Amino acid sequence: MQLDQLYINILRVLSIYSGCFSGDAGNAFRFRQIVNLKKLIMFRKLAIVLIFVGVVLLIGHELKLYLPDLEVWIQSMGAFAPLCFISVFVALTPFFISADALCFAAGLLFPIGAGVLYIIIATYLASAVIFFLGRYLLRDRVLKYLAEHKRFSKLNEEIKNHELKLMFLLRLTPLPFAMLSYAFSVTQVRLRPYLAATSGILIYNISLFYFGYTAKHLSGLISEAPSQSTVSYPLLAAGLIISLAVVIYVAKIAGKLVKQMGIRIK
Repeated sequence: MQLDQLYINILRVLSIYSGCFSGDAGNAFRFRQIVNLKKLIMFRKLAIVLIFVGVVLLIGHELKLYLPDLEVWIQSMGAFAPLCFISVFVALTPFFISADALCFAAGLLFPIGAGVLYIIIATYLASAVIFFLGRYLLRDRVLKYLAEHKRFSKLNEEIKNHELKLMFLLRLTPLPFAMLSYAFSVTQVRLRPYLAATSGILIYNISLFYFGYTAKHLSGLISEAPSQSTVSYPLLAAGLIISLAVVIYVAKIAGKLVKQMGIRIK
């Protein structure tokens, strides 16, 4: 965001500078500068995507050394493996253990269809647990924490008028899952719309699961060991890029809408 604003400021300076040219010369100069800046922004975004894909591949390659043992362990647990993962997710997220890391780990350990289902179940259960903890057991601590953070100062007031909409939009932003859940729990929201708004975080959590799933399979491209996977690498890579683009775009749009409603999220 800051770099984009820098480009805009540069463009303004160039526009002023081009004013010293008259007629077509000034217009041509201004047009060339706009085109060059747009290309620079496009290349920067492309570089971010390529770096992200490279990081995913590197993580997958490093974890490839341990995945066989983990997969054997998961398989040995049978039907208890999903239950174990969901229980760990629900038990750890209220203590601010990264839900992102748990979703990514699920992508490494489970098939894509079953894994997505486990992520959905774990997310809703964890959200419900945090709601009851924040409302009935940790209310005073949560209120004290929120009082120290001005970005949540208008939350309780605004949420009265836009209960479901505001919660859903905030779930689409990069705010931490547990922190946001606790913030909602001490407002006047009801459990049913609270859980309905939790669906917003599923876009992010399922994308993280897919990143882990992709890292596991794409690691075969840079691993000396032959891969037994029948998954199409081009489709995995395309899905990875599309998922990343969707997460960034949705978070950006949601952030703008929330800002228009008077809530600061930065």
